[in-house]
Amino acid sequence: MYKILSILITKNKVGMKIYNTKNIPTFNLFLSELGRRLNIEVDYNSISKNCFRVRLLKNKDYKNYQRIGFYNNKDGSPRKINAICWHGYRDFINELYTINENLRIVSAQATYLNKEDFLNKYPDTAYNNIGSIIKPMNYADACLCE
Repeated sequence: MYKILSILITKNKVGMKIYNTKNIPTFNLFLSELGRRLNIEVDYNSISKNCFRVRLLKNKDYKNYQRIGFYNNKDGSPRKINAICWHGYRDFINELYTINENLRIVSAQATYLNKEDFLNKYPDTAYNNIGSIIKPMNYADACLCE
């Protein structure tokens, strides 16, 4: 049981991997600036000369991109969780492609080979079930965005 939990926690820390970054000398600075512009905390590190591991974290000082869980509070209101919603990931990845349209991004929801592939695949991820079998919830519905 503990070994499985350890694997799940490790997987959650991965976030997404961004490849084809070796020809962008200031990619780490771009990630930091992008996080500031979107009011998202960006945790990243370089895995190799050509790959970054990136995790998006909710900045508690801002209400944007607030993800909710599939269980409600006792009063029936949506339970906020400390995570970025579908729209936040969409905006972040869109901005990544402004620096290089050939970045390959591997996330838990999909693998995007380049900007065109992202634009084709991304809308379908809105309908991925992130809830349970008993109480399903689409990824795009799990937020407080308008």
